[in-house]
Amino acid sequence: MNAGRLPDGDFFASFVAECSDPVISVDGEGVIVHANPAAASAFGYEPNELQGRELASIIASDAGDAGAESARERIARVEGLDESGSVSVPIRHADGHTVTFSVRFHEHVPGGEGGDGGDEADRDGRDPVYTGIFRDGVEEVGGRRAETFRNLVEHAGHAIYVTDTDGTIEYVNPAFTEHTGYEPEEALGETPAILNSGEMPDEYFDALWATLLDGEVWEEEIVDRRRDGEPYHAHQTIAPVVDDDGEVSRFVAIQTDITERKAATGRLKQYRDIVERLDDPVLLQNRDGEFELLNEAVSEFAGVDREALYGTDEFALMDPAAAAEIDERRREVLEREETVEYEVSPEFPTSGREATFSTQRYPYYDADSELAGTFAICRNVTDRKRRERELERYERAINGATDLIAAVDRDGRLLFANPQYREYHGIGDRDVTDLTLADVVPEGSYERVERQVERALRGESVEYRTTRTHPTRGKRTFDVRYYPLDSPDGEAPAGVVGVLRDVTDSENRARQLRVVDRVLQHNLRNALTVVRGRAQQIAAGDADPAAAAEYVVSRADDLLETSEKAHHITEILSDGAETERVDVGRIVRQVAAAAADEFPSATVDVSVPDDGIAVASATTWLSRAVDELIRNAIVHHDRDRPTVEVSVETSDDSVAVRVADDGPGLSDMNRDVLVDGAAVDALYHGSGLGLWLVYWVVQQSGGSAAVADAEPRGTAVTLTLSRREGRLPGE
Repeated sequence: MNAGRLPDGDFFASFVAECSDPVISVDGEGVIVHANPAAASAFGYEPNELQGRELASIIASDAGDAGAESARERIARVEGLDESGSVSVPIRHADGHTVTFSVRFHEHVPGGEGGDGGDEADRDGRDPVYTGIFRDGVEEVGGRRAETFRNLVEHAGHAIYVTDTDGTIEYVNPAFTEHTGYEPEEALGETPAILNSGEMPDEYFDALWATLLDGEVWEEEIVDRRRDGEPYHAHQTIAPVVDDDGEVSRFVAIQTDITERKAATGRLKQYRDIVERLDDPVLLQNRDGEFELLNEAVSEFAGVDREALYGTDEFALMDPAAAAEIDERRREVLEREETVEYEVSPEFPTSGREATFSTQRYPYYDADSELAGTFAICRNVTDRKRRERELERYERAINGATDLIAAVDRDGRLLFANPQYREYHGIGDRDVTDLTLADVVPEGSYERVERQVERALRGESVEYRTTRTHPTRGKRTFDVRYYPLDSPDGEAPAGVVGVLRDVTDSENRARQLRVVDRVLQHNLRNALTVVRGRAQQIAAGDADPAAAAEYVVSRADDLLETSEKAHHITEILSDGAETERVDVGRIVRQVAAAAADEFPSATVDVSVPDDGIAVASATTWLSRAVDELIRNAIVHHDRDRPTVEVSVETSDDSVAVRVADDGPGLSDMNRDVLVDGAAVDALYHGSGLGLWLVYWVVQQSGGSAAVADAEPRGTAVTLTLSRREGRLPGE
């Protein structure tokens, strides 16, 4: 790429003199042969103090950086310095502090007045000079003799162009093409107007020309446009070049592309504004824990002006215990160089405030990627923690309740369910939000439940009583209440809360009391009336004392049997619906054997599986129910030698106990008592009360009872229980 015809030596001298970067030239021995005024200013020396000394002598020797030692050795060696690329050089300022610069050296041979340094003959006998521009230091620096910097201008990273006094471009360097996109042949003969973006006001250019024509340097930011139309921000310095007569002969302009810096500055301002507007404290601390950056939220919580907090630490604004915890976490971040999350609840003595913060603390690195401290964002979660504590109390109350409690949204999808609801419906620990009402409510009850839920979604509170059959608990009675679940926006209910109270036991006890009362009123009164009559006959001498006494004993035995059955029913209902794994086959075998011993005139045939095969879910009263069925078949038989067949059969999901006899059969009244507990008024004798006991055992076991006629005569009673796989413990 051609950069266009190079201007004369006066131009280069002026350029170097006005250059804003430090420029140093060294000879083949590493001795400084030129230092421009900016270099002297940046390094803290007078120009004549730098010339004649080795450049390596002003490189900091205690920087503690292996890279600095390498740079010192490379510069001291000089040979091949132009091939080293960019070097990071820590310069020891005259006042003792260190300033680090990035510098790249270029080799060149000093030429004559104008031209490009002369031909090969001119070079003979001339020692090369190495010139470097020092960039990115703390201060700006500048130039020297023009003839030594032709290559310097060509290799400069800044866009440089030169115009005559009318503004016509006479020269552009390669960096100009790189920055603007204009080739030299496109720019030469044009004016800087080719870069005009249209975003700068006329007043800007008026001031620019007025300054230059007064012989002064113009230095401002400008928005120009590249050849492809893309705008860019530049820091622009334009200096007049004065000839030997003191007249302005041309202008030299240096542009530094600051587009990215401007964008970064804009983003930084954005971020700073955002941080300042945050209600949550944001803070930066150095490795010693001293605050270097605080937003206003920190000051508000602490009740201390933030300027007074800089240089202090957390112990200056909160209670010691919380400060110690934060300090420990901060040290953890520094040690592990990893983000740490924690919660802390400090008290601020000056402001009297208390708060809970959920904090994320990060390691913070400086521009050299060295760990410089920690950066923390403290989210105020005081209200959330209070709500969580309230929610926890509600959860404990709901989860500890004996009622079944659940909630659904407007689409019937479960929102939550307490352990009692989960256990009853067999949900377990799975996520209930994957379920709908249709998944947990029995099919036969779903339509009614759906209607009641719809009423609650309209804002009504619904109460009703219902009966449901559980696979293992049998028929259960519930008092059900549905309440609208308030919506956060205060509009239509967001769902429905359901509370199901199992009143089965209380209902059963009430029913049992009614039956026992009926039995006592009927059986006991009748029996006592008869006994009283026989006693009167004995007293009057109208009856055989022995026969009358035998009759009284028989009726007394009946009353005792009835009383015992009523007591057993009371015990069953008092135990509640607690089931366990029982070996039905073993129970039936033992009960049948006992009945055969008690009634030797009866034939009791038994057919059951081996132990551990017919395992079912039932209450411990199952043996009493089987005994009642066998005993009832024998005692109420109409023949001298009754026959009873007892069998146990299993299927994939149930165990069935069948008790069949060849007697007169059960009456319709007793069948109703056995199957559904109905016909309470019919329980006037021990057999009816015994069958009612069987009904309650089956109900408490979650099973069912069925009655059928046997062939050629008699009755077959079948109890069906839910099956449980596996053997019993210890077998």
